[in-house]
Amino acid sequence: MVKAKYTTTEIKKIVRALVEILITNNIAVDKIILYGSYATGRPRNHSDIDIAVISPSFNGKKILEIQEELAKAFSKYLSIIEPVGYSSEDFRAAEPETLLGEIKKAGKILYAA
Repeated sequence: MVKAKYTTTEIKKIVRALVEILITNNIAVDKIILYGSYATGRPRNHSDIDIAVISPSFNGKKILEIQEELAKAFSKYLSIIEPVGYSSEDFRAAEPETLLGEIKKAGKILYAA
């Protein structure tokens, strides 16, 4: 359940749990990046936590396949987070005008391998 607002400490704790889940599911993690309202410091009551998972395990996979993997892995957290997944290749090549480009530019890295 999404609570009113999450603190930075709570978000970091959630991200640590997500990293452990990814590792358990054999999904390598390069980065987890916070973006959206929590990254800009303007979350509203009941805002979900937007995170981007950057992984070499996603190289060559279609976006739908990546999202299905994340939904399955993060099923316990889907009420509070909104994950998107990108390959390491796509992250490196991100165009500035895309969502990934914006995440790369303005997001806050909460985990880096």
